[in-house]
Amino acid sequence: MKCIYLLTAIILLTGYSSNCSAQFKETAQLATLSPTLLVIYSGELENYQKNHFLISTIGYMGSYLVFESKWKAALLTLALGATKELIVDGVMGRGEPLWNDMMWNTLGVGQGVVFTISLEF
Repeated sequence: MKCIYLLTAIILLTGYSSNCSAQFKETAQLATLSPTLLVIYSGELENYQKNHFLISTIGYMGSYLVFESKWKAALLTLALGATKELIVDGVMGRGEPLWNDMMWNTLGVGQGVVFTISLEF
């Protein structure tokens, strides 16, 4: 635990020097994507909740590239997730519409929003 505090202090002190500010920003931006990387490399890809998280994060990033608006991209991605749950799972009967799936969709969109906000700094 002491190593984590020491590493955090070193990163923060290095970030305040003018020579390392660009590297610090890039490191912080990549750190915002670390939950997505953990999901990718965690082993059990058959788990559908991870699929909802990853597809929502990737869908948000693609929508953000097209619309260049965080909120339009977030609304579109959440609308697509809700449509999938209601139409494909509910009406077409290819699965069971679950609120838990929408929670993972929302977490994926939140991950994308945090990343795009980190790009502004």
